Amino acid sequence: MANVMLLVGSVYGNSSSVAEECAELLRSAGHEADVFSTASLNDLLVRPESVLLFCTSTTGQGEMPDNLYPLISELRERFPLMPERRYGVIALGDSSYETFADAGRQCDELLQELQARRIGDVLYIDACETADPEGVAIEWLRDWMTAL
Repeated sequence: MANVMLLVGSVYGNSSSVAEECAELLRSAGHEADVFSTASLNDLLVRPESVLLFCTSTTGQGEMPDNLYPLISELRERFPLMPERRYGVIALGDSSYETFADAGRQCDELLQELQARRIGDVLYIDACETADPEGVAIEWLRDWMTAL
């Protein structure tokens, strides 16, 4: 069974709620799952076996939420290559904005640059198309878990 670190970027709580629901499903399937509303690079480095699952919304003009920004900045500055690290991304947004789910895209691009290996496709959840982001994420997660 896998150890999953859910790294949350949230402003109004939707991403946090999605991450908590995902953590419950992961635990019920026998995986270890911890939700981090704030995390540092050190948190990632002390758990090198952990699979990372970013669950983030986008704020402002395509910016990273304040609680996830320090981790992303630290990853960009220190640039620790992670060829053995696996990850996934759940990106929440509103497609009526030009910068739809941009924070999730930024996370994915950065992890690709760090040579981490993405599991499956990025899940983009559009607030214009669904009122149940948790349900959409759970359906995606069921498939995602098969690759763990």
